[in-house]
Amino acid sequence: MRKGLIEVIILVFGLLGYIATPMAQVNHVSINSRQFELNNLPQLKINIVAQNDDASRLGFYIRQLDDSLAGNKVVQQKLAVQSINRFLLQLKGTDIISDVNAQLIVTEDTAKGAVTLAVMALFDAPYSVNSATLVSNVVTSRVLPVAKDTISGKASKKHQQDDRRLEQASSVPELSEPSTAESSHQAICVIERDNSDTLWRIANRYKEQWHTSVYGAMLAIFEANLVAFSKQKIHLLLKDVVLHCPSKAILAEYNNKAVDRKVFEVIEAKHAAK
Repeated sequence: MRKGLIEVIILVFGLLGYIATPMAQVNHVSINSRQFELNNLPQLKINIVAQNDDASRLGFYIRQLDDSLAGNKVVQQKLAVQSINRFLLQLKGTDIISDVNAQLIVTEDTAKGAVTLAVMALFDAPYSVNSATLVSNVVTSRVLPVAKDTISGKASKKHQQDDRRLEQASSVPELSEPSTAESSHQAICVIERDNSDTLWRIANRYKEQWHTSVYGAMLAIFEANLVAFSKQKIHLLLKDVVLHCPSKAILAEYNNKAVDRKVFEVIEAKHAAK
C-alpha cells in the first residue's frame, strides 16, 4: 500500500513538472527586416507573437553552405537575441554570411528536445537601413511633434483640430539636439483624440505624418501606450485615456506595410480569442 502511494505521488509530481514547462505556443514568427547584405555579419529583426509573450525557449540559427570548406559543408551559427519590444526581436551573428541561399532556422526547446518551428530564406526578407541600429536608450526628447500637447490647454472644435493637424504636419522642422526646456516640452506630446475615435481612425489620421502605414501606426500607438488598452489587448482601446506620441525609435520598427498588417492581424486574433 505504501509503495503504491509513493508511486502515485511520483507520478503526480512528474505530471506537474511536465505541465510547468509548456511550449511557447508561437502564433506567428517572420523576418521583419534584414539590416545586412551578402558577405557581411548577420543582423535582422524578427516579428514574434507568442503565448504570454514568452520567447525564452526559442532559438535562432542561420544555416549556410560554406564553399571555403571541402565539399561545401553546411555550417550553422546561433544568433544572439535581444528584445526590442513584445513583438520584435533583434538578432545578431558573429560569422559572415556568404551563401545567398542561407536560411534562418527557428527552434523551440521542449521536454523532448529542440523542435523546428520555421525555416525561412534569409535573403527573401526586405532589406532596411532605417532600423539597422538597435536603440537601447530611447531619448524622450525624440518624441515626434504632433497636433497637441498638454500645455496648450483644451482643444477647440473638431474642424479646427483637423486644420491645426495639417498645419503642424507640414511645418515640422528637422529634429536637432533639443535643449533641456525643449526636451521637457516634447516629452509630454500627446495624440489628439475623442471618445468616438477607434484605434484605426486615429492611426489613419497620423499615418502620413509618421511616414508609416495604418497598421504600423496602430502597432506604434499600442506599443507606446499599453496602459491605454484594457488588459493590454490591442482591440480594447480605453476612453478618456491620454495617448502619448510614439517615439522615432518606435516608428522606425514599423516600415513594412505587408509585414505590419500580418503582425497586427495575428496580435488582434490572439487578443480577441482570450
